[in-house]
Amino acid sequence: MTTPQIIIGVLAVAIITAGLYIWGLRKSMMQQQDLNRQLLSACGSRVVKALKKQFAVTEADVAKIIEGITVGPAWSRNKIKVEDGKKFSPQVIAFLLDQLYIEKNKDGSYKLK
Repeated sequence: MTTPQIIIGVLAVAIITAGLYIWGLRKSMMQQQDLNRQLLSACGSRVVKALKKQFAVTEADVAKIIEGITVGPAWSRNKIKVEDGKKFSPQVIAFLLDQLYIEKNKDGSYKLK
């Protein structure tokens, strides 16, 4: 091997290593937002599944449905769990309303759109 080939090889390894480091750093910085998005999605799908079986649900029903749901990426030990469904249910309902999965009834309950 010549000297220019060795220099190019060392530079290539350094660039690849820096790229992987930046990718991992960005992934760890965005992990909390990703976990929140995954939790909203998991809770929303559970509520929609429950609405397919029954006609309407109230906010208290949503709190019971989402209680104890845990999500997290497979490559990390970090997980997020719904400890108190009453605190998280307004966010789930707002998410489902924004995504146009559910609509509000006149009596305050929610049904599939």
